Amino acid sequence: MLSENIRKIVRYIQIYGLNRTINKVSGRLRKYQVFTPRYLRKNPEVGLIGCGQFQFSTIAYFLSKGLTNRFAFCYDIDAGNSESLGRFYGIPTIPKTLEELLDQDKVSTVYIASNHASHSYYARMFLEKNIDVYCEKPISVSFSEFDLLLAAMRRTKASFYAGYNRPYSSAVNDLKKEFDRLENTTGQFTLSCFISAHDIPPDHWYRNEDEGTRICGNVGHWLDLMIHIYHWRGHIPKEYQVQVAYSNRLESDDNITISITTDLGDLTSITITARSEPFEGINETINFQYQTIIAKIDDFRRMKIWNREHLHRKRYWPKDVGHRRSVMQPFRSDNRDLNEVIASTELMLNIMEMVKNTEIFREVSLTRTL
Repeated sequence: MLSENIRKIVRYIQIYGLNRTINKVSGRLRKYQVFTPRYLRKNPEVGLIGCGQFQFSTIAYFLSKGLTNRFAFCYDIDAGNSESLGRFYGIPTIPKTLEELLDQDKVSTVYIASNHASHSYYARMFLEKNIDVYCEKPISVSFSEFDLLLAAMRRTKASFYAGYNRPYSSAVNDLKKEFDRLENTTGQFTLSCFISAHDIPPDHWYRNEDEGTRICGNVGHWLDLMIHIYHWRGHIPKEYQVQVAYSNRLESDDNITISITTDLGDLTSITITARSEPFEGINETINFQYQTIIAKIDDFRRMKIWNREHLHRKRYWPKDVGHRRSVMQPFRSDNRDLNEVIASTELMLNIMEMVKNTEIFREVSLTRTL
């Protein structure tokens, strides 16, 4: 096991670089301080809710890189998680109860990365205080919570940002530049996403039916990327036909293929498979075709783009899935249209219902906007 862990660390350094790998290891170990950053504290204005591995090694990591140290508080229902993250990043306030959390209203932005079923609740709590919210995916796991969240977005003076990161990746941005060179953008998209995902055990919290299944926990990423790409034409399609193929109906959200067509003639397939635990973490291959452009994104580490006789090869190191740019949304003005996230969430929740009921076909009309 020790030699396997060492090999994994070496591999992660090759993929993510030394600093990010050290941070990931620190987030896993917690009780050992492999490397504790020391920053000059400046204008504490950011709160963190949910102090698990993703908050530790992605959100807090990139915030600390981009903003020195502006953390004001961190909170988790697991006191050990919040205390270890707070100690690592030198965060001054660690609320112990929900009542103490409600008193944390002297911040400008809150980053939510708690369990999925709590995202909408925490987001509404702070939007109602007119505090900006960055909410990790999924932003909701039910239509009732989704509609309450949308109502809160409309009422508040604060801004809302969603943690879907792939539209902010360098590969997708480079592909968009190639798309923008086309003279005519009224054609149809073909998109194929193949994802080798984590092998989640039966007792993992993802398996709790209240958490939205793997459709909300994982597949939402590629549904959101699909909507983002479709929006390159200047509008988001409203009519979808969805088909789902199940390899095992007793585990309906694992090892499935989702096929989606639109009334415009677009075609997307998303396959998520978890036959074993991928050694390097989630691995994904994305194939794209639109008019004369053909592209292949290999795990957001490499990309090839063909446009007629032209071939472009891109390499991205460290691996860039868009996390850094996505995390910095509250401090940037050139962000994506939030209506893309509204559309992808509505579609995702429909597919989640399909998977829970093992439906094989559904026609979906999107109706929600800001």
